[in-house]
Amino acid sequence: MEITALIHDCSAESETGFAATCVEFPEANGQGETVEACLENLRGSIRDVLAYRKEQAAKALLAGERLEVVFA
Repeated sequence: MEITALIHDCSAESETGFAATCVEFPEANGQGETVEACLENLRGSIRDVLAYRKEQAAKALLAGERLEVVFA
């Protein structure tokens, strides 16, 4: 699965580092002093979003429903 990051160079606002948001998961964001650190922070945020969504889905299961892991 490929996920798209929108990376912003904060030096445009006279600040240091980088900020990133995720196109597919807009609630996930990251920041860091380098692009690599920013992307690693974003990866963690994406994992957190996915874990939260999975947890919420598990809580909402109805009788006869189950969750399955799918690799894309």
